[in-house]
Amino acid sequence: LIMASIYKTPDWMTQTLADLVRHEGFREWAYPDPLSSLFKKYKKERWGFVPAMSILEKLGVSLSEADKTGAPWTIGIGFTKGVTVNSQMKLNVAMHKLEGIVLDHLPVLDKVLPGWQNLPLFAKTVVVNMAFNMGSRLLQFKNSMSLIGQGNYKQAASNLRKSAWAKQVGQRAVELTARLERQAIDPKHRVV
Repeated sequence: LIMASIYKTPDWMTQTLADLVRHEGFREWAYPDPLSSLFKKYKKERWGFVPAMSILEKLGVSLSEADKTGAPWTIGIGFTKGVTVNSQMKLNVAMHKLEGIVLDHLPVLDKVLPGWQNLPLFAKTVVVNMAFNMGSRLLQFKNSMSLIGQGNYKQAASNLRKSAWAKQVGQRAVELTARLERQAIDPKHRVV
């Protein structure tokens, strides 16, 4: 209890969590995988914003069919482990879980960019976001991570823009590479 009262979430974590919620999105109710046949067939439904069972009942889709054609079911901020059609998750629970997942991804960041904790806030949030997004694939970005570690943010941003990652994640890459180039967090995204 005493430790909890003196613990303050580091600014880099607060900012990164806000960025990840914006990048990943939050949904309180379970929704089918966007690549699943169920989602593709009924993509105009409000998946994740209302209980999935109410959508399935309206569509006349059985629970067993939904389990087969919508897997893996997802909830919160992209979580799939243990999620069923009936799952629900409040934002505060999702944020706590997200923080734990971010912490779980830091060892790969320690490996590819030792000393990342000493970077300025804008750069820390970029590399932690990328570690969350890519997991061990971040190890393939040794040159860009090295450039960030050296403070050569413009060249790192240029390298990252040319990567397959940038094409896959779209706006997230635009935002993070601009953050590196400007050496600042856009005021409209800054929370700390």
